Amino acid sequence: MEALKAFKGTLGQSAEILADALDLSFTISRDASDLFVYAAQWQTTDTRDADANQYQSRGRALMARIGQASSFIAPEVAQIPADQLADFMTSPRLNTYAHVIDNMTRLKVHTRSTEVEEVLAGSALLRGAPVQIYQGMVSADIQWPEIDGEDGEKSKVIPALFYSFMGNQDRRIRKDAALALFGTYNQFGHALAGTYSASVNKDIWLARTRGYDSTLDMALTQTNVPRSVVDTLVGAVHDNVDAIHDYVALRKKVLELDDFHIYDLYVGMVPAAEKKYTFVEGWGLATRFWKETMGEEYAAVAQRALDDRWIDVYPNTGKQGGAYSWGSYNSHPYLFLNWGGTLEDVFTLVHEMGHSIHTALANENNPFHDADYSLFVAEVASVASEGLFFNWLLDQTQDPTERLALLNLRMNNITGTFLRQIFFHEFEAAAHRAAEAGEPLTKGALDTIWGDLWLEYYGKEATLDDVYRSGWARIPHFYRTFYVWVYATSFAAGEAISERFRSGDEGAVEDYLATLKLGGSVYPMEALARAGVDMNDPKVISTVMDTYREILAEMEKLLAQ
Repeated sequence: MEALKAFKGTLGQSAEILADALDLSFTISRDASDLFVYAAQWQTTDTRDADANQYQSRGRALMARIGQASSFIAPEVAQIPADQLADFMTSPRLNTYAHVIDNMTRLKVHTRSTEVEEVLAGSALLRGAPVQIYQGMVSADIQWPEIDGEDGEKSKVIPALFYSFMGNQDRRIRKDAALALFGTYNQFGHALAGTYSASVNKDIWLARTRGYDSTLDMALTQTNVPRSVVDTLVGAVHDNVDAIHDYVALRKKVLELDDFHIYDLYVGMVPAAEKKYTFVEGWGLATRFWKETMGEEYAAVAQRALDDRWIDVYPNTGKQGGAYSWGSYNSHPYLFLNWGGTLEDVFTLVHEMGHSIHTALANENNPFHDADYSLFVAEVASVASEGLFFNWLLDQTQDPTERLALLNLRMNNITGTFLRQIFFHEFEAAAHRAAEAGEPLTKGALDTIWGDLWLEYYGKEATLDDVYRSGWARIPHFYRTFYVWVYATSFAAGEAISERFRSGDEGAVEDYLATLKLGGSVYPMEALARAGVDMNDPKVISTVMDTYREILAEMEKLLAQ
């Protein structure tokens, strides 16, 4: 890193010096990320492991030091006169960094002096503290309660198994699990409100320091996505909120409930939804889909993931909840699962494999500095895979009961990946607006925002349990600033891509794989355009709600038979 610091104050002298500095900076980051990713993934497999926690902390500190050491690059590039920089870009060595440099110049109005940028980079560990504290509490410190499960056996209600419990046909088990889980979040709500408040105020500090109008403006500008895309998302849901209310009413009717609670939202409405899958069975089902729909190139990467042991499958005590795909440029991606045996778990496998294949293809087709793709594009590969998988499964059967089970699952999928993410975005946006206005983000304030939004989305047929007002505390994605809305845009883009596949468009597979291979070498809206999706077109988003209504109508028709 000392060698990198030696370039400070020299980048405007020549194209060769700038290229040398960028070469060294990215080489250091690429190789150091191996250490950090290894330590961080080790820690997620057992959050109680003292050594893993120590090495993860050391890895974070290392990446922060690297960020600080390279923090002079962007402000120095921003100071190079445009005509001089254009002359530099004729250098073959520097031209490989064309997109990197274009992004630096695009953001130069928000780039601060070398000294301020060094301070901002040095604050990375402090800015990462809220999520570290949150993860430590939820994954290691909190003792999650037990309930009486099936056959009278005790079952521990850990966050990773939330959806497994919510899919149980026994309403008593669902209710006990939900109240136990959210009761625990509620019990620790003041501390968790403190961690989230710290995270939000960290965002505000950073946005104001960089001269953005708001934290949302910062997130959108850095991604290079227009505000209209997010506004269209929120508007599409509010224009169709009656359809969500109709779905809740249908579930309430079919499940023969006097009242409807959060623990009634995910359970299958027909017995077929209870089918369990071993991982081997789930893998076999997914493999057939990949080969028949996504093509041999895609399926071959998936098979490599199994053969080369990319996948951590089962939940364990101390293991972080949820699922993810992650890796370093020098390694292959890793899939982190918490297999519960439901069809939803098969969908999660397909989802995370979409991420892993995206990462593998991006890394194999780009240098390190152009491989990492934007969050805006990150979920497209996973969501498109899920949509195609659903339609592939639906094509396998004409049995009304099986189709109803799949349609029910698909409604849950749209609700979870599209509608709920917009709900999350509205919560996150409201919390940031409140903090930007100087209002404290107490547990009570966050509970009110969450509860009011939940009732607005799910309507008068739904009952809000007091402990579920703290439902915001269960969502770790809130610590990735304005990340959740990209699930919804990705869902819409994924649906548009899926439609190209379903319509038999001969170029769909080729264009899709080409998009995945772009990595971060172009801006996200341009990458999606390569796949045939124009995110400036409001129809891309409104079509999702049309699909939601169509599925709801088919479910009502099947249930009436």
